[in-house]
Amino acid sequence: MNQSILSRTTAALLAIAVPLTPSLADSSTDAGLRLTLEAAERAATQNDEGLQAADRRRAGLAATAEAADELPDPRLSVALQNVPTDNYSLSDSPMTQTVVTLSQSLPPGDTLAFRGEQAEARIQGASAALATADRQLRREVRRLWLAVYREESLSRLIKAERELYRELLESARTAYQVNAASGSDLVTLQARLSRLGDAFDRRRGEAEVARARLARWVGDTARWPLPDTLPAVLTDFPRGEIEHQPEVQRLRADLEAARAQVGEAEEQFAPEIGLQVGFGLRAGSEPNTLSAGVSVSLPIFSERRQSPRLRGAQQSAQAAQLELSKRARDLAAQADGIRARLAALDRRVTRYETDIIPELQQVAEMIRGEIGSGRGEFDALIEAERAVVEARQELLTLRLDRADQLIDLRYLLEPTA
Repeated sequence: MNQSILSRTTAALLAIAVPLTPSLADSSTDAGLRLTLEAAERAATQNDEGLQAADRRRAGLAATAEAADELPDPRLSVALQNVPTDNYSLSDSPMTQTVVTLSQSLPPGDTLAFRGEQAEARIQGASAALATADRQLRREVRRLWLAVYREESLSRLIKAERELYRELLESARTAYQVNAASGSDLVTLQARLSRLGDAFDRRRGEAEVARARLARWVGDTARWPLPDTLPAVLTDFPRGEIEHQPEVQRLRADLEAARAQVGEAEEQFAPEIGLQVGFGLRAGSEPNTLSAGVSVSLPIFSERRQSPRLRGAQQSAQAAQLELSKRARDLAAQADGIRARLAALDRRVTRYETDIIPELQQVAEMIRGEIGSGRGEFDALIEAERAVVEARQELLTLRLDRADQLIDLRYLLEPTA
């Protein structure tokens, strides 16, 4: 009877150990189609209307930018001059003529170049906004996918724990018949099984909720089983720098656009030049006329026009610089905080793997040995096994929490494709 207790308990422990290995894998490796995280991200990015809208905005700005540094359209004017008012004849007076004039304005200084720089900066900002939207979507999908994975992993753990306690309950009933176990041991095990059944149902329900939320992005494939192991993006540290983060790149593009606007405002203190060429068709036998001219704007009221615009552009540039600096520091602080949490999680994972779980297993083995020799107490074995199971559950939770932190760190540091 004592050897039966030992063998059955050992078998149950081996069953529960499988999903708690570092890969978090179970034995069902041939279960057919699986919803990988990569497939979920691909489906979400292909079908998200927000990404499509951001891409259209970027394409629209790129199309508009093609004409940003072009000269204004030339102007063509047609006029009748010197028409006599006594008879309104177009042929009686030699002074009457039809004048066709072509004019072209030239913006002051390097205005067009600065407008081109603004347009290019806006394109870069739109591209960074698209990358930000893509990264935010991937972060959301990863969180939802991990939520499903978490609930199903914990469900497998609870299921294995139930098998363990069923084995212990069967052994306790056998031991009870020979007074090797007490009635309270049977009650404790049965109550534990009831709580585990409720916990298993709760986890299954949470998994269904998580799948329903994931279906928003991946459709019916959200019903597919997930792989047994976590993908590399949820286990490996990302490599990258905050300065390459799309949010920072967008603010940097805003700063470049603001600086180009300052340059354009400074050019407005220079005069705008206009060129005109006219051709006059004279009435009667008089010769036709040709005229040419140059016009120059006079920015003589700069304190009321150009100066306020320049001050406004300078203030906008300073605000863009401050926003860039603040956001970069905020994101860097977030990354540092996540790294600190990951370091703490890694220490706890290592402690559970190398100290806590082996020590608890050793205690449980010792109690099983005492029971095998007729000296141990069954309630002590129950508590020892419970401690091992709870430690394994905590280890699983720590690994999943680590994956959750890596999602946020990858959002901050992951290189943009």
